Parts: sequence; structure tokens; C-alpha cells
Amino acid sequence: MAPAETADHKAEVSLDWLSRLRWGAVAGQAAAIALALYAFHARLPLQRLAVLVGALLASNAVLVWVRRRVGLPGRLCGAALTFDALQLTGLLWATGGAANPFSVLYLVYITLAAVVLGARWTWFLAALCVSCYGLLFVTQVPIEHLSYGQGGMQLHLQGMWLAFCVAAGLTAYFVVQMSTAIERRDAEVAAMRDRAARYERLASLVTLAAGAAHELGTPLATIAVVAKELERSIAGVPGARAPALAEDAALIRSELDRCRAILDRMAGSAGQVPGEAPSLFPVHGLIAEVVSAVPEEKQPLVSTSVAGQEEVCAPRAAVLQVIRNLLRNALDAGARHVSITMEAGVGGLAVLVCDDGKGMPPETLARVGEPFFTTKGPGAGLGLGVFLARSLCEQMGGRLTLESTLAVGTTARVEIPAGAPGGAEGWQ
Repeated sequence: MAPAETADHKAEVSLDWLSRLRWGAVAGQAAAIALALYAFHARLPLQRLAVLVGALLASNAVLVWVRRRVGLPGRLCGAALTFDALQLTGLLWATGGAANPFSVLYLVYITLAAVVLGARWTWFLAALCVSCYGLLFVTQVPIEHLSYGQGGMQLHLQGMWLAFCVAAGLTAYFVVQMSTAIERRDAEVAAMRDRAARYERLASLVTLAAGAAHELGTPLATIAVVAKELERSIAGVPGARAPALAEDAALIRSELDRCRAILDRMAGSAGQVPGEAPSLFPVHGLIAEVVSAVPEEKQPLVSTSVAGQEEVCAPRAAVLQVIRNLLRNALDAGARHVSITMEAGVGGLAVLVCDDGKGMPPETLARVGEPFFTTKGPGAGLGLGVFLARSLCEQMGGRLTLESTLAVGTTARVEIPAGAPGGAEGWQ
């Protein structure tokens, strides 16, 4: 991020806190004036002070109204701090000038400019505050209680301590709150960039799928022709082995048709990530379809449970694909038992897939979900199952979280809000 963009980013984040700080300044100035009047019986030019405090109040109201309609957060912050420095100068001029201990508040504005704005604004505010402070030595409205006679020095020292406490508190409050807000915004930006990078990788995979579908179409067509001729040839072969050979040839044809159907779906998804409208569907029917796709010999390893509502509104095909991918990964991890728990409610759908497989160490768990990262042996997988499941969840406005312990098992939790938009379809 460029320095100018960084400064605008900080200024935009800090505008809310700056406006709150200025509301507090209005209250603090009014309280200080009241304290001087009733506790110390100081003779103050109330009309001038009321105009200055009212000007700060009005300027902050304008700032709150303008920032929602106008960009340029850096200039708004700079203009607000400039006005505050001038308004403070007016207050000090009307209440003793340079002898007023609250002149230390100039440092608050310089500090805020240094934290929020760039170098130019900081040096401008520093020069302005130094000039205004110097001007107070030339012209001021003297206040009796700020003289050094009759205990005035002791009162001045107490005022310096109070002014220091106020300046320290304001500076610490604003800097801490602004830093926290910036860290939170940076985390959100980083998460958005991570999601954007995943979508880009998903788009590249879709393009790769289109190329694979195109390239594999010709050899699969050739295999289909050869398999058909093989079936015809086996039909005329005498002997006891003919039925077994015919069954093998039929199996080749059926698996070939399955591959072509998958490639057709992949080709249909090429160049775009089609959406699926949310629909109301029964949760029991979905989980039954998930289990039915598991090979028959592994179906006894899978247990299911459903809680909450009987139906949920979500993109059915995308949800089905997510659960299938997670279940397939769990079975491939050598699990002796896999449990699928689905809970549907008004807020959406939560799915928990738990297995007692090999589990993963922390360094492996941190990489799970990266495209083409797999712990399976050669030819056993491409490392796309979790990546596609997570991408689909995020496109539906949900999330996928994984927890795993080595030699204990892995738990995948899927959360999808009700009425979520659909994600990519056609992946297997």
C-alpha cells in the first residue's frame, strides 16, 4: 500500500474516533469553564467562550454530516485538527494566553496528526501550533487567577498538572482506539484479499477443467468405440470366461460414461462460476443422498444424525457437494467411523463431519485447503477437495473450519446462512 493510501486509510478509520473525541472536547471545555466560574470564581469573558465552544460543537456536527457524503478522509481529519488548534488558541487567548496551563493541549493535536495523517499535515499542524502559541505571548486577555501573586503560582502548578492529565488521557485514548480500529480493518482487508485470491484460483481451476474436458474428449471417444467393439468380440467367444470378460467390458463402458458426464459438467462450468438460487429442501433427503454416493462397502462406516428443523433454505447442489467432499476426505483418511451431524434452523445450516482417522499435525492442518496440497499417495487425489469445499462455503456466505489431532481424528464444521447465494457447481 502506498504511503498516501496508508494515510487515507488511517484517516478514514480514525474519523469516527476523532468525532467522538471532539464531542468529548466540547463537554470538557464546558466543564472547565463551569469549574473556573463556580469553584475559583474567575472572571471570564463568557460570551467569547460560548461562541468558541459553540463553534467546536457546530464544526463537529458538520464533520459527522460531511464524512458520510464526501470522500477525502485525510483532508477532513487535517481540516478538523486545524480548526481545533485555532479554536484552542481562541480559548487560551480569552483565558490568560500563554500563562494558561492548558496550552499543553497543542501537543495533543500534533500527536494525532503524526499518528493519523502524513508528514505534510504533521509539519503543518506543528508549525501552526508553534505560531499560535507564540502569538499568545503578544496578545491575550489577562485573568486575575492566573497571576503569580497571592498563591497564583501554586494554582498555576495545579493547573499544569490537570492539563497534563487531560492531554495524556486524550492522547492515550485516541491512539489506542485508533490503533485497535486500524488493526481490525487490516484484518478484514487481509481476509477479503485471501478470499479474492481463492476465487482467482478457483477461476483458474475452472479454466483448467475446460481445457481438460476438451483435451480428454477425443481419447475418451476412442476408448468408447474400442470398448463397444470389445463387447461385440467377446459375445462371439466360446468358453466359460466369456461372461466374466463381457462383465468387465460393460464395467469399462459404464465408468467411461461416468467420466464423460463429469467432463460435461466441468465444461459447462468453464469460464464462469454459475450461481444456484436458494431453495427449500428436506435435510433428511440431502443426507441420504450424501450417504448413497459412498461405495457400498464403506457405507456401514458412516453414521448420520439430524437436529432442528426438517427443512432449510440454501443452495442444495452446492451444500451437497461440500458435504460429499468432506466425507470423501474423511473416508480416505483411514477412518473406522465417520459421523455426520446436520442441524437446520432459522439462521441456516450447520454440518459437522467427524472422523477417527489418522488426523493431522499442526503444520499440515495449516496448509489444508491450499489447491493441489494433499497428504494422499500418488494418484489418490489432486488436493482439491477441501479447497473447493471452502470456496463453495465462502461463496454461499458461510465458512468451513477444521480441527485435527494426530492419531485422533479430524472435525470439519460447515456453517451456511439461510438463503445464501449459490456457488460453483459441477465439480466432482
